[in-house]
Amino acid sequence: MRRYEILFAFVVVVILVGSWALDRIVPAHTVAGGAASGAGESPGNGSSNSVLSEAWYCPVPTPEGLGSSVQTVDLGSGSALLRLTGLGTGSGATTTATAAPRSMIGTPVAPSPAPEPAQVEAFGQHTYNYLSAVNASAGGTESVCGQQPGSRWLFAQASTAPGYDTYLLIGNPFPEDAVVTVRVLGPNGANVPPGLGNYPLSPKSQTAIFLGDYYPETTSFGLDVTANRGRILVARLMKVASTDGVRGLSLSLGVPEPSTQWIFPGGQVPSSGEEDLVIANPSDHEALVNESFFVAAGAQPSAGQQNVSIPAGEQVSLVVSDSVPAGTQHGTVISSANGVPVVAERVTVEGSGSSRGYETVFGTPSWGQSWVVPAGSTAGGTDTLGVVANGLSPATVGVTVVTGTGSASPSSLSNLSITPGSRGSFDLTPYLNGQPGLALVTASSGSIAVENDVALPSNYRETIETVGSPGG
Repeated sequence: MRRYEILFAFVVVVILVGSWALDRIVPAHTVAGGAASGAGESPGNGSSNSVLSEAWYCPVPTPEGLGSSVQTVDLGSGSALLRLTGLGTGSGATTTATAAPRSMIGTPVAPSPAPEPAQVEAFGQHTYNYLSAVNASAGGTESVCGQQPGSRWLFAQASTAPGYDTYLLIGNPFPEDAVVTVRVLGPNGANVPPGLGNYPLSPKSQTAIFLGDYYPETTSFGLDVTANRGRILVARLMKVASTDGVRGLSLSLGVPEPSTQWIFPGGQVPSSGEEDLVIANPSDHEALVNESFFVAAGAQPSAGQQNVSIPAGEQVSLVVSDSVPAGTQHGTVISSANGVPVVAERVTVEGSGSSRGYETVFGTPSWGQSWVVPAGSTAGGTDTLGVVANGLSPATVGVTVVTGTGSASPSSLSNLSITPGSRGSFDLTPYLNGQPGLALVTASSGSIAVENDVALPSNYRETIETVGSPGG
């Protein structure tokens, strides 16, 4: 055989092997009528003439043996092919599934300890993915999965007090090592606890760090997690079971940067208990923050605190229940008066005596017109959608509810009017039928932010609180 014939045969073999490898990486499925155009379209645009791909990473709350599931919603007008890793009833090996347009499928997280974050890859349509965990003895929580591994993740709230078990779930979804440093934003300023500087992470792994092993008993502090090498996702898991009767679950993906504004569209000051806004300042300069409230149209909003000092590298709590009457449904905005960005979460302890629930929720840094927010739960419960409106003109809002049986846009939720500077509250319970779901909230006029709160059945003692994400 001549040299050029050998070379030609070698090239053919390389092409065939490469094609086989690509087929193993990207499923050979296309969307009807589509030519590939990448994933540059906004979520929920319903395009069915392009091939899209996206990946979602879901930190899994395995340290406390909590069962959980990932809820996936196809936001498009065609079916989405899903490739699932770390999910299902077996070992978590990669499987495939198909999501129908504007419907939800729930997949349990694999029961074996998570070697890495659960992963949902979607082809053909944009999707939205969140993880939920509901446990009758511990409570319930929901957390959006992440699409953008990064180099920094922030939290306003953590605790190493007795009965407040706090973990950092750090996912490294890539085949390279990563190195992280955890900085505590505490009552005496910022510091890196021994053992949490230059902490190594293996490739394609999820690492659970129990903060009680590294930081002394402290009621409340913030966290600043940075990757010195690599890109990561970081979630905080809190399981609360204190001797004085407080119980609850909180799983939250961190935020990648501080902001000069945090909006909390929902919230209800408990008739018994306390609501706080916890603010951490990861910068080197003092922040001065203002607090303002949104209440139902016609009601008189309470005066918020002004120019509250948040020292550099520290955390401060503002007691909302000292300013807003018990039982009041309200929204809250925290804004920086001097331009120094901060991180903020709302913490609620609800109930009395030995039957109190514990909840936390991040705010959102900006207003928008289109939102998606998890709703419902596998345990049922009562859903309240909170919507606050910004600006000078009323916001006109429509709501679509997506569950495992499809989507519905009830006429009673199609033309809601929210007075600027006020909060509207809407009951989604009749449209969820005791199932987990997703609310798509769109303002045809005005600018809004949204939150959904699920009051679980009484034996759970908890409300799952989730602020929405832009999109949909």
